[in-house]
Amino acid sequence: MMRTSDSCRSRARQNGRPLAAGGFSLLEMLVVLVLVATMTALVAPRLHGTVQAIATSGERAEVTRQVERLPLLARQQGRPIEVEAGGDVTAVSPDFPDGWKVQPITALNIARNGVCAATSLRVEGREMVEEWSVGSPDCKVGHGD
Repeated sequence: MMRTSDSCRSRARQNGRPLAAGGFSLLEMLVVLVLVATMTALVAPRLHGTVQAIATSGERAEVTRQVERLPLLARQQGRPIEVEAGGDVTAVSPDFPDGWKVQPITALNIARNGVCAATSLRVEGREMVEEWSVGSPDCKVGHGD
């Protein structure tokens, strides 16, 4: 019976000497696959968390832009924007990201000329809840961070 190692040897020769066998053994390939799988298992959860944080950050910035855009919306529509405490600010403009909820803690009042009365907002989205302040007269948002 012929040994397996004998049947896999390279028959090619150069200057009378056999050439080294090319390629990798099955064991070497398995070791590399195990190492890659282990590294992937360690990195994947952190990568997922990073992607979630980036998405939350982008949506949070968009909610800020939409709140700060409300005075322009009031001027364009020629009517005041009034949302009572506990109401839904996202109903005023359809451009808020899906799944986010913005509620005034005290009534939100923006005159038809775009002048904003100071107020506080409760903002919820992507497993975060924050309280933001809205300044007068331009509705500049302060996140408290």
